Amino acid sequence: MRPLLRFLVLATAAALACGRPPEPEPETPVEQPRQQTDPCAPRGHIHREPTGDWCHCDRGYLASEQGLSCQQDPNYVPRTGFDFGDNGKHACWHVPNGPFGTVTASLERQPRVDTFHTYYTVKLRPEGGQYVGTFSFKGFATGDFIAYLSDASVPLSFREGERLVEPLAAAPIPSDVCSGLVHMVGYELTNQVQYTVTFGPTSVPELGLVIEHLE
Repeated sequence: MRPLLRFLVLATAAALACGRPPEPEPETPVEQPRQQTDPCAPRGHIHREPTGDWCHCDRGYLASEQGLSCQQDPNYVPRTGFDFGDNGKHACWHVPNGPFGTVTASLERQPRVDTFHTYYTVKLRPEGGQYVGTFSFKGFATGDFIAYLSDASVPLSFREGERLVEPLAAAPIPSDVCSGLVHMVGYELTNQVQYTVTFGPTSVPELGLVIEHLE
């Protein structure tokens, strides 16, 4: 066999013996997480809890008994105002008589302020030259609630997650009722919903607080 031909035969045999380089495996597409839609929207939002999912429906709507959805409440009457009841008389009784509680704002936790018929001393924490505090409140009933404050200048907000709960009304407590509480703010809250109560920023380091369900 000629040298050149012999070389080509040997080179071809060597290539066949080594085999072809493996083909690159096709990339497996990454499955994107499916975006969950809220079955209670647009007239409410879902609460997913260990005891079961349920719909927190907007005012004027009811949770359907057939599945997770919100349906119009046929008995709903639009609000025309907010009733402050006795204008803070009962809340003022707790200022000297108790029971009493003290809560201190912290970055590590959110102390609870949801014990009814309790006069709280709320101690805020310094931040940015002023005072702020975030606390936890769980609604143990559905209906109207009133937050009574010892200082009308302290900003107050209720939130459910990121959603701001708009106050329905605010008014001063008449001076002849008591001096320990001077301001009241009305909200409509829902049973078993966890709310975040925030005070400040304010120049006031502490204040008195009573939160009551208006029965």
